[in-house]
Amino acid sequence: MTTYGTVSQPTTRAARQSLLARHPLAAFFSIAIIGSWLAVLPVLLSRNGFGLLPIEVPIEPLKTIASFTGPFLAAFLVTAAAEGQPGVRSLLKRMVQWRVGLGWYLLAFFGYILLDLLVGMILLGTAPLTALVQKWPLIFTVYFPALLTVRLISPIGEETGWTGFAVPRLQKKFGPLLGAMILGLVWAFWHLPGFFMTGSDMGGFSLFGFGFFAIFAICTRIIWNWMVNRTAGSVLIAILLHAATNTASLNLRPQLFPPAPPEAGLIVTGLYLILVIGLIIATRGRLAYGRKE
Repeated sequence: MTTYGTVSQPTTRAARQSLLARHPLAAFFSIAIIGSWLAVLPVLLSRNGFGLLPIEVPIEPLKTIASFTGPFLAAFLVTAAAEGQPGVRSLLKRMVQWRVGLGWYLLAFFGYILLDLLVGMILLGTAPLTALVQKWPLIFTVYFPALLTVRLISPIGEETGWTGFAVPRLQKKFGPLLGAMILGLVWAFWHLPGFFMTGSDMGGFSLFGFGFFAIFAICTRIIWNWMVNRTAGSVLIAILLHAATNTASLNLRPQLFPPAPPEAGLIVTGLYLILVIGLIIATRGRLAYGRKE
């Protein structure tokens, strides 16, 4: 005769696993958002948030933690429930999938530096190019040390979820282009708390600013998904891309170029749109999905 406790526990666990397995994308996005937002809740409640608590809470450590309590944790929980150990092993394998060709590493490492250089030259002429030539050692003394250490941690947490879990399922269900657009919107929404944190690199919240950021996020995901598809689903490439864009903007750019005027954001978005439209036309909207290398 079985007691109530010994029956209900496995039944409840099985029910949870069944729910995650039946609705993997909805479960993943829900856990990713809730898990991350709970991690940064102390910041939102503190003086550098809504001011409900009479203390200041540091932002960066909790932002890093949020990438793991959100998309990283969600990826492994839902994968384990839906696909078991084989799915978890596959996810881990793609996280360290490094045999992708030297060209993709060069593009991941230096693409955003070249983008910043192009934007700077559009605004300031040849001065940014001169600054880069004169200060090129910063790439090895500032850029790479930051990219391969502190700036790498959060992207590991995020891209294990966004690229490792969500991308293949979104592409299969909605197609590569619409899947990337959906992920971009969710990714922008996931960043929403950052707009209400004083000292965050997101800035203050406005509908226009958030809409602008959402467009940028969608374009980014289209470009990154194309690169991931071209590298046979390598999560590692997405991690490096994510780390590179953060390092270029937060560590290298301030030491190379003067503060960017407001129109710089418009130029970057314009260049992104041109690149995205070119990728869509060149790949007929497939973004290299299903490409046989």
